[in-house]
Amino acid sequence: MSQKSIALVVAFFSLLQVSNAGSPFIEEGVWINDPQLKYYTFLKNNKEFVIDHRKAKGFELYGSKKLSKFLKENHIPFVKLDLVGFQKSASTYPSFEQVEAKLKTLHKNYPQQTQLISVGKSVRGKDLYFLKISKNPASDQRLPEFKYISSMHGDEITGRELMISLAGDLLAQYGKDSKITELIDNTEIYIMPSMNPDGSELHQRFNANNADLNRDFPDFTSDPNNSPEGRQIETAAIMKFQADRNFALSANFHGGSEVVNYPWDTTEAPHPFDSLLKELSLSYAQLVPYIFQSREFRQGITNGFAWYEVNGGMQDWSEFYYHDLQFTVELSDMKWPDYNKIPAYYQDNKAALLQFIKNIHQGAGFYFKETPDMTGSVSISKAGKNLGDYSFNHGEFYRVLEPGLYDFEVKNSDGKTIKFTTSVKTDEIKSGANYTVL
Repeated sequence: MSQKSIALVVAFFSLLQVSNAGSPFIEEGVWINDPQLKYYTFLKNNKEFVIDHRKAKGFELYGSKKLSKFLKENHIPFVKLDLVGFQKSASTYPSFEQVEAKLKTLHKNYPQQTQLISVGKSVRGKDLYFLKISKNPASDQRLPEFKYISSMHGDEITGRELMISLAGDLLAQYGKDSKITELIDNTEIYIMPSMNPDGSELHQRFNANNADLNRDFPDFTSDPNNSPEGRQIETAAIMKFQADRNFALSANFHGGSEVVNYPWDTTEAPHPFDSLLKELSLSYAQLVPYIFQSREFRQGITNGFAWYEVNGGMQDWSEFYYHDLQFTVELSDMKWPDYNKIPAYYQDNKAALLQFIKNIHQGAGFYFKETPDMTGSVSISKAGKNLGDYSFNHGEFYRVLEPGLYDFEVKNSDGKTIKFTTSVKTDEIKSGANYTVL
C-alpha cells in the first residue's frame, strides 16, 4: 500500500505538557456525561487530553492536573475517575513476579516448543516478555508470524490472564490435538501477556512515567519518522522488536468495552482492505456471544475512527509501517473484573483466539532461499487492479488477503524483477504456508 494513498487529515498540534515525543502527560481521569455529544468534538481537538471508551452516554477523558481546572473554566460537568482502579478486585490478581514465574514454567515444561524472549525493560526494570510458540522456536523459520499483545493499559487486565491461559492450552494440546499441532507446526506465534507491567502493578492505565502507551507510537498522519527515539521505553522496545520481525497479523487486548476494533483509528479515510478488515473482525466477534450480540456495536465490531479518534496508537502504526494487520479487542466492560470470572472470559474467547491465529494462513507471500537478507519492493494486484505497493526486508514478505487469485511483482535490491501468481484460500493451513520460493 502506497503511503500516498492515505489521506493525511489530522493536523499536528504541539502538546502543552508531554512526557515524551508522542504521549500526553497524565495525572487525572474523569468521566464526561455527554449523550448528545455536546462536548466531545471540542475536547477531542485538544491534543493535551486523551479520550477513551466513548459510549452512548459519554466517555473517559484523561489529562494533567490542569484537566479539572480546564473543565470547570469551560463549564463542562465531570466526575473524577479513580485512576488506581478497583483496589479490592485488583489485589486478587497475580503479581508481575507470579506472571513471570508462569511464563518461565511454561518454557521449562515445553522447551522444544517455546522460547521466552525479553524485548526490553519497563520503566521500573521489569522484563517485557514474549513467549514464542512454534515447532522450532529457536530458529527463524519461513513461516507466517503472528502476535498477541495485552495490557498496554495496565488497568485493562483481562487480556493478560487470557494470554497465559491460551499459551498453556496451546502447549498442553501440542501433539495431542491435531488442529492445534498443525497450527503450531506451521506458524510462529508470539504472545506478550503484559506490555505495561508497571501500570498493572500500580493498578493504573499509564506506565510508571504517567504516559499512555497507546498514544505514544508514530502517527502516520502527523509524524513521518518511524523512530523509537524520544518515546517511552516500553514503546521503543516494541518498535525495535517489530522492525526485526515479519509479523503479518496481530491483535492487542484492552478492557472497558466489549468490541473488536479495526483500522484506521487516526483517519476517516477508508483502509484499502476495508472489507478484509471487517471479515477478520467478524471472525473473532462472532465466536464470542457477548461481543457479537452487543447492543452498542453492530455484530460486535467497529471501525476505530468511527468510534473515536486515536492518534499515536499501536494498531495503525503496526499496519502502516510494517503491513502487519493489527486489531484491538476490548474484552470486558470491567477493567478489573472479579478474578474468579477470568476462567469464564477465557472459555468465551478461546475459540475466537484460536481462529484468529489461524486467519494468518489466509494469505500469500514469498522468500529468497539463497539470499535471506534481500530487500526490495512488491506490488500486489488482483484481476488487473493494483492493491498496493510494499517494501520488504529480511528476504521475506507475507500478506493476509481475501480469498482469490493474486499477481505479485517483486523488485529486489539487485535490480531484478520477478513475477508470479498465487491463490489464497480460506481456512487452509499447509506446509510452506503459501510461500513462493524465489
